[in-house]
Amino acid sequence: MSENTKIVQCFLPAMVAGKYTTVVSQQVVKDKANLQDLNKTFDFGVDAARFTLNPNDIYSVYPPANQSGNYSESLPHLVFTRRTLPWERTLDGKLPVFQRDTTPENLRNPQDSPPVPWMALLLFDEEEMKDLPITKNTIAGVIQPNRSDGIIRPEIFEAKSADKATLKLMEWEQKTDGCFTIDLTKEQFENYIPSQKSLSLLAHAKEVSIDNKDKDGITDINADGAGVFAVIVGNRLPAKGKQHTAILVSLEGYTDYLKDADPKKNIPDDHKVRLVVLASWNFIDSGKASFSQLVDGLELKSIKIQRGTEAPELTTYFDSGYVPLEHLTRTGANTISWYHGPLVPKLFPTTSKGISFSSADAALRYDKTTGFFDISFAAAWQLGRILALQNQEFSKAILNWRLAQNQLEAEKSKNNRLSAILEDDSAINIKDKVIRYLGDLHAVTTVVPEQKTTDLPTTVPNEVKHFLGNLYKLNGIPFSYIVPHEGLLEKEHLKNNKNYTGTLSLFYVDPNWIEALLDGALSIGRTNKNEALLEQAVSGNFIDGYQTQSMEISGGTIEKKGRRLNTTGFLLRSDLVSGWRGLEITAFDADNQLLPALRFERIDSDIFLGIFDGNIASISIKQPYEGLHFGIKNNKEYIKNLKNEDGTNQEIADGTADVNAELNDGLIQNRIIDIAGLAGVMQEKLTAKNWMEITDESKGIHFTSAEFAYQMVDSPVKKNIAINILNTDSYA
Repeated sequence: MSENTKIVQCFLPAMVAGKYTTVVSQQVVKDKANLQDLNKTFDFGVDAARFTLNPNDIYSVYPPANQSGNYSESLPHLVFTRRTLPWERTLDGKLPVFQRDTTPENLRNPQDSPPVPWMALLLFDEEEMKDLPITKNTIAGVIQPNRSDGIIRPEIFEAKSADKATLKLMEWEQKTDGCFTIDLTKEQFENYIPSQKSLSLLAHAKEVSIDNKDKDGITDINADGAGVFAVIVGNRLPAKGKQHTAILVSLEGYTDYLKDADPKKNIPDDHKVRLVVLASWNFIDSGKASFSQLVDGLELKSIKIQRGTEAPELTTYFDSGYVPLEHLTRTGANTISWYHGPLVPKLFPTTSKGISFSSADAALRYDKTTGFFDISFAAAWQLGRILALQNQEFSKAILNWRLAQNQLEAEKSKNNRLSAILEDDSAINIKDKVIRYLGDLHAVTTVVPEQKTTDLPTTVPNEVKHFLGNLYKLNGIPFSYIVPHEGLLEKEHLKNNKNYTGTLSLFYVDPNWIEALLDGALSIGRTNKNEALLEQAVSGNFIDGYQTQSMEISGGTIEKKGRRLNTTGFLLRSDLVSGWRGLEITAFDADNQLLPALRFERIDSDIFLGIFDGNIASISIKQPYEGLHFGIKNNKEYIKNLKNEDGTNQEIADGTADVNAELNDGLIQNRIIDIAGLAGVMQEKLTAKNWMEITDESKGIHFTSAEFAYQMVDSPVKKNIAINILNTDSYA
């Protein structure tokens, strides 16, 4: 697979859900004589998801929910945020088979007696769903006893039921609690529900590097810092050109009805089977969009509105990232003003010395050419001030720090005055010296010193550092300030007679805008240290391992030194972001060195923001490893080649390295795959080729869900994009 991913058969919880009894024994002994035996029995229960599932437990689904694309060659799957979730229950409420005393000792391991998940992922097309409504129900409508309504229910009983069944409600589960259900026909249950053997192969776990992912929603992390996910895969391929519904159902209580049950219970004719629905989503197979097509269809551009030949006198403004916006002035007048956000298409250096504004109006600039105001820095300054006032920790910390600085300066002045008096060798008597000192002392404590100091003590409060560092990375900045016009970041659009699936906009971060933002934040607690504090903040000194860069700026006959932020980035707007959660994106500089991310996250359902320490020269976009597809090609016939030990798909004409014939000769019926049968054929052929040495757990003998997943997953799609639109044009 990859150094980024490890496929694991399963992660079992310490104890599966159910009721347990423990006995505590104690002997009272004196002088080696047993005086008393004490025994106490405790009953307790272990809980886990059962009739409902927390939406936060689901990390991602495939095919993407409510999207259209080319999905007919991939099995649906669902990725969980918790590694143990598919195995936290058993179908019959007992211990996993390999942990039971009745299991032969040589089979008491997960490889010989694989754990079976308590859930399955089913797929129905739009015609089938017309007669399969997902209905709101209660637990009372799900559990035993069966009624004379023609519906088979799982063998789960009330908590106080006299029945000796293993599966009962826990004391905290109420029959009035809500859930969702679906009623399958006898034929649908028998044809669509996998066997226990197949179920054990349709659930596995993955350990995936999360270095280049948005960390939101990743809650299960191992000791090496890798994200750990569980995956449930369906057994049915989507039909071409149809809408589908994927449904995650609970199979708890249906052990005796599964295909390989021994003994097996039969479903009476004209009866339906009620299943608890844990999750569902819709998608359409349109035969068009895929991950590759979405990546290839991106428009690569700098973050600016691209204009035609009209109004050429405005080209300079638009090329600099400006957009005209409606502006309501303080006097109530409506006008149009220029604005650009912190992300700009060109390099905007600032002077080596920061400029502090007394108010937002002081940051307004008037453009004589167009007669418009430039409100960019005024908006940034005012926003910084508003965000600072909203943040109580920062506002309190900056106020206390300001008072501490004033007291520090006063104390310093007082001590200097005292030293001067004591060192005075004139003939003034001691009484007059004391009177002079007391008078000066009173003056020092009541007058704040006006002298500005450029040094910054190391006692800047952590709350101040943290807040300013987050502002520097644009955390908490409203999206409309970052992208003020839709034309800067379009989704599906037509341009120059070409259809684009989304936009990848590249940018520099404007140091002047950032400086105005930070200056506005600091304006709520002005001190004589403000200039030094602002300089530290705008230089990125409150971000570990980051520094701005200085450069020479040439402007005609003028040469001067300036400072720029060593920061570039991208905004990606596409169905790639909403459809493939955990999308892996990396940025590299001109020396092909990986750039560290200052900010890297999905900021909306279909928008991803990456800000990097350095200049981007190339970007790599890759499918998330935890959600790689189980693929079977279908070009009039089904095609699936096997992988050897190094992960290479082999194409050997004699059929010894593929399962094509078997797939087309009966392993797939009505797009439903006989998973256990397919795995058996794969194991047989891999063993004959000596290609079974894949994982340490298999030992070249076992073919678990990990080995099956390894054979079924498609290689991740990766797109490398060279960046040649970030230029060094600057404004002196």
